[in-house]
Parts: sequence; structure tokens; C-alpha cells
Amino acid sequence: MFVQSILVGLLYWLSMGRAHYFFSYALRRPVVLGVLIGWIFGDAQAGLLYGATIQLLYMGGIEAGGNIPSDQALAACIAIPAALLNNLDPTTAVALAIPFGVLGVLINNVRRTINSFFNSRCDTMIEQEKYDKVSLYTFLLPWLTNGVLYFTPVFIATLFGANVVQAFIDFIPEWIMNGLSNAGAMLPALGFSLTLVVMGKRHYLPFFVLGFFAYSIAGFSMLTGAVFALSLAMIVSLFKQHSDEEGIA
Repeated sequence: MFVQSILVGLLYWLSMGRAHYFFSYALRRPVVLGVLIGWIFGDAQAGLLYGATIQLLYMGGIEAGGNIPSDQALAACIAIPAALLNNLDPTTAVALAIPFGVLGVLINNVRRTINSFFNSRCDTMIEQEKYDKVSLYTFLLPWLTNGVLYFTPVFIATLFGANVVQAFIDFIPEWIMNGLSNAGAMLPALGFSLTLVVMGKRHYLPFFVLGFFAYSIAGFSMLTGAVFALSLAMIVSLFKQHSDEEGIA
């Protein structure tokens, strides 16, 4: 179990460490992690089944402004090993995954708080024209800090069981948990604000108004809204491409 715990911990670090954002963004999906974790524990088929079931929880999730509503990678990296070791039903694995998805949001808030220190140091290095140290504070130190934050809970949970992580959560003082929760509640507002900065361009506003009122009136799910938005974007792109071709002709 020691080797498997290390591998799952490293897997979570790679999926959330953001060393290569496209790679980590694709890797953090439970359906992908399920196959890899299943392979680590010798049952890739069962891992895929658990991962695909957990993935259904996050199909309509939107990370506005880069702020995660729930950490699907942590949910998968803790729930899937537990399900494989105890031969749990997929629905039980989903129930186990939910609270750890919330815990991942708190870990992400801690990461952002620590990274604010590195950002300040990076600004100082630029002001002092020490450009050779910029990469130290923009990548290396934040990435290694992510390794400690992300590797540790998954390694402990896989090695000793999810109950150990829950005991750790209960041990954290209530005022710290409240502070992290409040910070996490503010981040989605920041994310939507950043999105509105883009949507604030005049030629994008009709789409924003249309989407807002369509959602308010119809009350459809986020996934349904995403399908309609993608279809509308493709139609607009098609007409624009056709118009450009006529202009060239």
C-alpha cells in the first residue's frame, strides 16, 4: 500500500499542480484518474467504472475565472482507492467523494493564499532587476508548495484510510475553517467578475443578456445551457465565416 499511496499522491499533484495547464486540466477528470488509479491497484476496469460514476457529479460544473466549485480530482483520488480496496458500490463511492471535493476547495484556497506571497516576491525581484530569480517565484517554489499541499492528504488517506483525513478536518479550529469557507465564497464572485470583464465588450453583451434571461425564464441545467451556447457560437461563427468569404470574393 505504501507504493500505491505514493503513486496516487503524485497523480493528484500532477493533476492539480498546473505545471502544464492543458495536461493537468485533462488529467484531473475522475474518468481519466479512475483508469490510472485502477491500473495502480490492478483493476483498471473497476477504476474506470468508479471514475465515470463520480464524473457524473461534475458534468455541468463551470470554473468561472479559474475558481473551482468542487475539487473533482481530490474526490476521485480519495474515493476511488477506498472503493477499490473495499469493493464498494459505485453509488457509495460517489457519496464518499462529495465531502472530499469540498475539502479540495479549501486546499485550493490555501494554495492561493501562499502563492500571493510568491507573487509579491516576484514583483520585488523584477523591481531589483534580478530576472534570473523570477522563475523561482513564478513556477518552481509554487509548484513544490503545491506538491506538499496536494500530495500529503491523498497519501495519508490512501495509506491509512479516509477516516484519518476526516479526523484531521475535525481537528482544524472552527475559525480557520470559517475563514477558508468565507474566502471560498468570495472567489466565485471574483470569477464571475472576471468573466463579465470579457462579456462587457459591446458586441458580446447581447449574448450575455440572452443567456441570462433564457436561464432565468426556462431554468434549464448548466449542461443544457452549455449545449445551447456552443450551438449558438457555432452558428454565429459559421455566418461570420460565410460573410468573410463573400467579402474576399
